[in-house]
Amino acid sequence: MLISIQGTMVYRGTGYVIVENQGLGYKITLPEKMVYEVPDQGTLYLHEAIRDDGRELFGFTSIAQLELFWKLVGVSGVGPKSGQKIVYAEAIEQVKAKIMVGDLTFLTSVPGIGKKTAQKIILELKGALADEPDISALDLDAIEALVGLGYSRRDAEMALSGLEAEGTDDRIRAALKRLSR
Repeated sequence: MLISIQGTMVYRGTGYVIVENQGLGYKITLPEKMVYEVPDQGTLYLHEAIRDDGRELFGFTSIAQLELFWKLVGVSGVGPKSGQKIVYAEAIEQVKAKIMVGDLTFLTSVPGIGKKTAQKIILELKGALADEPDISALDLDAIEALVGLGYSRRDAEMALSGLEAEGTDDRIRAALKRLSR
């Protein structure tokens, strides 16, 4: 199973990009609004959908988006295209927050999501998303910095949990001390 690809964006089409990696081009499905926001060089996280008529790669710019997508497609009636549209509807933390508060209007505003499907999503994911650790905006910056330094997202979250440091820089330093042990 393909999970990520690092390469060069060689073409941007309607609803997809082609990423070249070691001489091979991969067609990766993205919402139309994201096609031109993805950088020319970089990493995309992938979900590979295999059906009778072929394979399709769905792209995400972060692991958090991919993990939420996996939860969404686990809900009966939510396919990969709909799940991807929900993930990209707003910032990932806002999408999670709106699902947790049961915002039907938000979900039904996503093309292809009806009232019944929106209710299923809220019913099935509200508890699952509430069980995730609560991460403040300060922590998100620190997590991204640690991931940028080569640590896994999960290790970064573990290192930052329970820290008493005030600012982002102090939290990063303290987390690095924990990770170096």
